[in-house]
Amino acid sequence: MESLVQDARYAIRSLLRSPGFTAAAILTLALGIGATTAIMTVVNGVLLKPADFADVDRLAMIWETDRNSGTTREPSSIPDYTDFRARSRQLSALAAFSPVEMNVTSRTGDPERLAALAVTREYFSTVGLVPVAGRTFTADEDRPGGPRSVIISEDLWERLFRRDPSAIGGTLRLNDNDWTIAGVMPRGADFGVLQVLGAAAYQRGFADRGGRPQVDLWVPARLDPAASRGNHPIFVLGRLAPGVDVTGAQAEMTTITAELERTYRETNVARGAHVEALPDVVFGGVRTAMVLLVVAVAMVLLVACTNVANLLMVRVANRAREVTVRTALGAGAGRLAQQFAVEGFLLVGAGATLGMFLAYSAVDLLRAIAPATIPRAGDIRVDGGVLVVTALVSAAIAAVFGLLPTIQARRMNVQAALHEEGSRGAAGGRRQRALRSTLVVAELAMATTLMVGAGLLIRSLWLLQDVNPGFDAHGVLKAEFQLPASRYPQDFARFPNWPAQQRFIADVQARLAAAPGVESVALATANPMDAGFTSSIRVVGREAEAHDWPEPSIRTVSASYFTTMRVAVHAGRAFEASDDAGAPPVVIVNEAARARYFAGREAIGSEINLWGANRRVIGVVGDEHFKGLAASAPPAVYMPIGQAPSTSAVLVRMRGNAAAAAPLVRQVLHDVDPQLPLFGVEPLEDTIRGTLAQRRFTMLVLGGFAAAAVMLAMIGVYGVLTYAVAQRTREIGIRVALGADLGRVRRLVVGDGAWLTACGLAIGLVGAFALTGLMRSLLFGVGPRDPVTFVGTASMLGAVALAACWLPARRAARVDPMVALRVE
Repeated sequence: MESLVQDARYAIRSLLRSPGFTAAAILTLALGIGATTAIMTVVNGVLLKPADFADVDRLAMIWETDRNSGTTREPSSIPDYTDFRARSRQLSALAAFSPVEMNVTSRTGDPERLAALAVTREYFSTVGLVPVAGRTFTADEDRPGGPRSVIISEDLWERLFRRDPSAIGGTLRLNDNDWTIAGVMPRGADFGVLQVLGAAAYQRGFADRGGRPQVDLWVPARLDPAASRGNHPIFVLGRLAPGVDVTGAQAEMTTITAELERTYRETNVARGAHVEALPDVVFGGVRTAMVLLVVAVAMVLLVACTNVANLLMVRVANRAREVTVRTALGAGAGRLAQQFAVEGFLLVGAGATLGMFLAYSAVDLLRAIAPATIPRAGDIRVDGGVLVVTALVSAAIAAVFGLLPTIQARRMNVQAALHEEGSRGAAGGRRQRALRSTLVVAELAMATTLMVGAGLLIRSLWLLQDVNPGFDAHGVLKAEFQLPASRYPQDFARFPNWPAQQRFIADVQARLAAAPGVESVALATANPMDAGFTSSIRVVGREAEAHDWPEPSIRTVSASYFTTMRVAVHAGRAFEASDDAGAPPVVIVNEAARARYFAGREAIGSEINLWGANRRVIGVVGDEHFKGLAASAPPAVYMPIGQAPSTSAVLVRMRGNAAAAAPLVRQVLHDVDPQLPLFGVEPLEDTIRGTLAQRRFTMLVLGGFAAAAVMLAMIGVYGVLTYAVAQRTREIGIRVALGADLGRVRRLVVGDGAWLTACGLAIGLVGAFALTGLMRSLLFGVGPRDPVTFVGTASMLGAVALAACWLPARRAARVDPMVALRVE
């Protein structure tokens, strides 16, 4: 212990005498360790943290497929779900759920919109959820017309009732009706819901609303056994029976859906099933990105360690006389190893401590910018497990850094090092120079690989942002709402004569259109970036052809929609105010629908049978990318809102800043219906950017790591060349004294740097070529081996590396031969 204390004191004094080396080493290690801790925290919170569901690996999503449209993740119809439950033996339990949104009136009287799930009573036992208070639903509550019961989240229980146990059995006002609170679900009970809904082809509900909505309510699904097989409103979740895997369940569901297709030829044509493990659905969209970030941060840590290793080797070389004097005075190899180990642990300890502060800040930043598509992103925290991993990684780095100087010191020539010339020879020997150069090449190679990956993501995002969404979002404000059935009844026996909704639509449109600064107003069932829902159609007179048609997206819009969104009318006409409930039913199709349903035929004047009525096609409009910019525009059929008065979005085009219109829209909607909460109030351009959030998140993080790796690599190049110039001062002085051209001296140093750069770039490009194949699913419009990105990255890094070579070369050219020789 006494010797350790002595070594620690000596190490502290020694490090303080070299503030430049100490600061560089600590900051470099802090960057590497901090970044590693932050990313491991994200990976642990997203991928490794256990879910609140029991045996989550045994849960599987049962999707329906449509061979005509090529979709593999569609919701199910209620009768199909009933048949699945009756016929399946490979699934021990099946449950259904669907997204809904409910307006809650709190004790303060302020309306609020909450995300909710309508679930069958088997849902909670299927996924393995137990309420923290109260109970789940009874069979009576889950039948049509049953008692209104609701289960609330633990967060809502705390926010509205301060965890008061008496809230159980009390009431909560939802959609203007009193609902009895049956129980409270624990935090994490909505695990994976957003990812499942986001993966669906349609019926995604609040997953398309933006932000990171939390499920706060569960209500009984009350499935109607007489529902149509042509309507697909529910998602089916199953638990695999003991000894059964996903493959076995898939084989059984394929058989069941084939039987249903033969039995129900009209509604189940081209229908199949796709069984997918729930973790694959939840994490499938982010697993590749997480693995990529782990690889990237490992490279950054290696680059940081390589840089510090280079610094240590230079430091040991400069301490050659000290080491040899101590050896000559009797210091053994063990004593020297202990000294170096203590210095290494002090350096790494300081770097790790600073790195932890950086990690906490980085985790807060990552949590803030993480998109909703990343599961459990809001719950990411630095926990004990991550700290243990960080401590182990730091200890391993410290051990290596303690061993490296020891090995180098043991190879020194003691006799030669005692002389000044020998000291310089020891410090600048070929073996040490070659090792330092090799480390710099490794840094450059890893930096190149990271920069190529970041470049591919940047190009993908750039190309995505250039995709024409099919409408003009600039200057448009979006606001969404849900009209409660208590005040806006939907009597399907009188459809489309729904007076309450028709009055609401007319009132909102008239008030907003008359407001100052408003150019035009439109209402629709969904905003243009919402996938909405689909429905089967038939062209009158060609009913036999419909068996292989994909279901189009159904959009209900006001007459002003195409003008407000500036969607081009390619043929026929747009809707007019006269296309109301008393006029002949009409529709408009987009170009994708015309190409799919009317190839080689005239669409205008044809009739489409939709929702039991024949509707004449009066126009053809351009395609809108409802399912995101990366997806092709689907076929769509538009109906006038006067003939299908269902609305949940208002779109306002302003002459000025769209965001500035938010107070106006809120006030107008409040004047029309003070109890109606609004959500998703934002410029439509922000909505589009939100669809790119996960790609942008991955690009920013990987780009940041790449930039850090490049910076460290350039510091490494600069450091090696600067040290080489210092070691060759006498040689350069003699060259200049003998008449060497200064340009030639500069070229000598730059040439050394150029050789290191070329080797690093070559190895890095080969590594990138091998690794970027993992990024294929993250790219858009560009291949993983895109030559433009590879050449551009190499050119940029080469230029930056040569710039790092310039200062040492300039310093070499300024060597005064007399001063150099006098120093020697």
